[in-house]
Amino acid sequence: MKRIEELIFNQCQQTPDGLALSDSINKLSYSQMWDCVCKAEKQLQEKGMEKGELVALSMPNNVEAIVSFLAILKAGGIVMLLHNELTEAEVDTYFSIQSPNWLWKTSSLTRIREEKTMLPLRQVNELSDLFLFGFTSGSTGRPKGFVKSHYSWSSSFQEWSDIFSLEQHDKVLVPLHISYSAQLYPVLHALCSGMHAIMLEVFTPSAVFNKEASCMSITPALISPLLRYVQSRPNEKRLLPKTVISVGNKLSPSVRKKFSRAFPVASLYEYYGSSEMGFVTVLSPHTAETMPHTVGYPVDSVDVLILNERGKEVEKGDKGTLFVKTTQAFEGFVKDSEETNRSFFNGYVTSHDIAVQLQNGSITIVGRDKNVIKSSGSLVYAEEIEELLLQIPGVSEAAVFSVVDAERSEVVGAAIVLENISLSEVRQALTKQVSAYKIPRVWRVLTSFPRMKNGKIDKATIYSYFTEKEGKTYDLI
Repeated sequence: MKRIEELIFNQCQQTPDGLALSDSINKLSYSQMWDCVCKAEKQLQEKGMEKGELVALSMPNNVEAIVSFLAILKAGGIVMLLHNELTEAEVDTYFSIQSPNWLWKTSSLTRIREEKTMLPLRQVNELSDLFLFGFTSGSTGRPKGFVKSHYSWSSSFQEWSDIFSLEQHDKVLVPLHISYSAQLYPVLHALCSGMHAIMLEVFTPSAVFNKEASCMSITPALISPLLRYVQSRPNEKRLLPKTVISVGNKLSPSVRKKFSRAFPVASLYEYYGSSEMGFVTVLSPHTAETMPHTVGYPVDSVDVLILNERGKEVEKGDKGTLFVKTTQAFEGFVKDSEETNRSFFNGYVTSHDIAVQLQNGSITIVGRDKNVIKSSGSLVYAEEIEELLLQIPGVSEAAVFSVVDAERSEVVGAAIVLENISLSEVRQALTKQVSAYKIPRVWRVLTSFPRMKNGKIDKATIYSYFTEKEGKTYDLI
């Protein structure tokens, strides 16, 4: 098994003088970084940390956080990454799912509990084979804890380089906190590959441009502020990294068009994946021009299987639950063996997304099995309506929910953010595209969508706007 910190140590031996890590204050070569990792590991051991223990790490998004992360791995520990701006109540919520052995903040390392943590092991044999304790986003409710092995990430690093044409000279910008695994992955990939990882303590458009990186992974929420920044400075020559990788909510064609106009030299990729499966498909700029409604093609290392409710493979073009066979699969959910077992089938893993594989092999995500709305006796997939809404010019954001209704049991509800278009015009445009039973009956028009710290849409908060104002069909918030 390829341990991540061992791969990074090998890279330190190959390029000791190469620049490895930097933030607004510090710059470390590979040899300097490894020296810092060894010193931090010694600090952990002197405090009494043992192999296989769980360490909650809560630090700003900087060089010290990465050094501390690697020190925990080198000591044989597992890292629970927490955003350093979480409230006490939020930390308590995470610790109620799983209490760590240690809490490591910038100025303190505190023992929380003595007992070894019981964590799910499916493909590995020991706790020390695990490296990451993560949490699902909790965007629609309470987050779940999950664990990943070293191999689940290290096995995919070379393919990541190949897909995005990344080489040793590349500079990888990390604009959001590494508690979001889609930000942590590019850092560890960069350090295992001899690249330079640049940490942003706080995201600002000016910082993105000033760092002059060649690659960065972002969430769709970051695109709008980048566009506004450029539009407000038409005479300044501003270049984004040549490779921009978007993960999270699917980008609408209108957003992609705005991005291409503002940054004609940058290549905008999207990838589809999850905590359970890793990255599954990639939508290249070329494919996005011809098939914008898809999430692209499966990467070479995964085998895709789409099954119906009876566990039988469906024909191409038919809907079913997406399963993949991949080395990136997670080990399981913490203290939830039922949900873990539901996520695996004959060596395949799923995050319970409903998908269609088209005849050309590309994948379209229809929705999640938990996001199916029963409207007028028929099934409506929330993500399908969200995608159609986002294709309407002037709809910049959309989220669709099942809303409790006294007469119909449940109806379709939609929250949207509008630019130079009225709700009436949106409804007219949607009516031309879908059957009447799929049209939302309850609407909320927001000035912007609330976001979680990782940049994802906070659907739980948006949903509360429907429950708090039950019975109203339209509100401007």
